[in-house]
Amino acid sequence: MKTYNLKLTLQSPCLIGSGEGFGAVIDSDIVFDELGIPYIPAKRIKGCLRDSAIEVCEMFKQAEIKMFVLEEENSENRFKIISRLFGNPGDEKPAPVYFSNLTIEKYEETVQWLRYLMNEYQDIITRESIINQYTELRQQTAIDGTGIAKEHSLRTIRVAKKGISFTGTIDIEEANDDLIALLYFACKNLRRMGTKRNRGFGSIECKLYEDSKEINFLAKLEELCMQ
Repeated sequence: MKTYNLKLTLQSPCLIGSGEGFGAVIDSDIVFDELGIPYIPAKRIKGCLRDSAIEVCEMFKQAEIKMFVLEEENSENRFKIISRLFGNPGDEKPAPVYFSNLTIEKYEETVQWLRYLMNEYQDIITRESIINQYTELRQQTAIDGTGIAKEHSLRTIRVAKKGISFTGTIDIEEANDDLIALLYFACKNLRRMGTKRNRGFGSIECKLYEDSKEINFLAKLEELCMQ
């Protein structure tokens, strides 16, 4: 088992949707822990990276770049390397890659301090105040053909603030260069996530590390492109 580190930084406000609203005020809300700190669920980041990896495979195949073997499976034209890394729904054998939730940097230390402050200053440090520290509210409305806002179309969403970084781990059984290269390019290719990605939200930067050193396959890609 080999462990890699993932760092995801928000380049714009991001709606990492929980699929739920908040009371009668917020129509779309993000995911929080019990203290009110936002996080990215493991299933969400795995799904985003899987979709990104499929795009990478399709681009490399079209460009005839032999970074890794792009053999297709018989069903649905899926790439075998995608199945090897991420698995397939319904498979008896679990996928060889395990994702943790992505949490804010220095999460454990922050939680300890917040628990202490919430206990000492209950009227000041509350779950709502913590949520407000990491998020902001945005409002949108639909416009009709005449440029006038449609009636009852006002929507309020809560987004994580630009600049927040989330970190987590990826554990891979029997990792090899092909799988790590694909995971690296999937991270590099992942530029947006969350709801309303086509409306200015969810711009991200995603990096993969081994220990504290960032993994980089760009030199190898450039070499292949020059051949």
